[in-house]
Amino acid sequence: MDWIGYLEPRDRAEAKRTFVTLTLVATGVTLLFAIVVPPAGGPSARVGSFVVPAMLMLVALLLRRAPERRLTALWTPAPILGILAIAGMDLVTSDASAAGQVFLCFPVMYAASQLKPPVAIVATAIAILADATVVLTLKPLAPALTDLGYVSAALISMTALLIRAGQRQDALVAELRRQAAVDSLTGLVTRRVLDDAVRSAMSSTVSEAGTALVMLDIDRFKAVNDIHGHPVGDAALIHIARVLSAHTRPDTVICRIGGDEMAFLMPGCPQPVARRRAEDLVRLIRESPLQLADGGVLELSVSVGVAHTDRQAEGMRELYAEADAALYNAKNAGRDRVGVPERT
Repeated sequence: MDWIGYLEPRDRAEAKRTFVTLTLVATGVTLLFAIVVPPAGGPSARVGSFVVPAMLMLVALLLRRAPERRLTALWTPAPILGILAIAGMDLVTSDASAAGQVFLCFPVMYAASQLKPPVAIVATAIAILADATVVLTLKPLAPALTDLGYVSAALISMTALLIRAGQRQDALVAELRRQAAVDSLTGLVTRRVLDDAVRSAMSSTVSEAGTALVMLDIDRFKAVNDIHGHPVGDAALIHIARVLSAHTRPDTVICRIGGDEMAFLMPGCPQPVARRRAEDLVRLIRESPLQLADGGVLELSVSVGVAHTDRQAEGMRELYAEADAALYNAKNAGRDRVGVPERT
């Protein structure tokens, strides 16, 4: 992972919400107690107890309305600046009480829950150093070390638990995304991934050859399920998926749309080449029967529709519609063949 990746939060929107919420809570409580229980010290301490939290509250309110993309430079410095502001307030107001020290948990909580583990660990270390500076400056050595030990234990434990919880959540999100992107039976990508690939291919100017979308159905698939059972039907889908994967280009996006319908996208592929490859696949599937568990074989065939566009302005929906119309033409012409749209 590069340095930019380390500095990015796990989720920008959630990081902003968490930072704003924690800042408003901390500054609100600080202002309340500054009014109810004015801090000890001279006028500078009293002014600082109002001005600093008020400024931080204003910053939080402004950030609440700011787009996440404009906050890139603040994700990592934010907890460190918060720690320094809290320690500075404690020193100015001569506040080494538990109430003063507990606010160090807020920036650490933000860092541990929203930022990458290395950044969270650094923020925790800075918070411990800041607390050491405060208590060793304002308290006798023995009680200062006692406070430092308790606060350090709390900060380290909180950081470790939040990092672990975040890692588990990230793993769960990654698995859910994988499941949403990959068909569990065939191992092909889902329609969502294919849609993204079609949009990308149709908006690309890398190749003038155009984009080919090929859709196919297994011929008489319902009869396969009815006669041989659904396990054999599933095996037929897996078999067809493997044939497609083995005989298409590495950059081909192969998708199971649903049921026995599949599709594959060939970016940068001229129309004649796309049709020729589709015809080759029809022949390969015809010549590659499925081996059954009882030693028999099941002959399979597919109907294929080929659509092609070399116009960026053409929409994805139109390309799908042409491929579907081409597939209908192949079925209507007797199956086990390649069809093309009427306009081709």
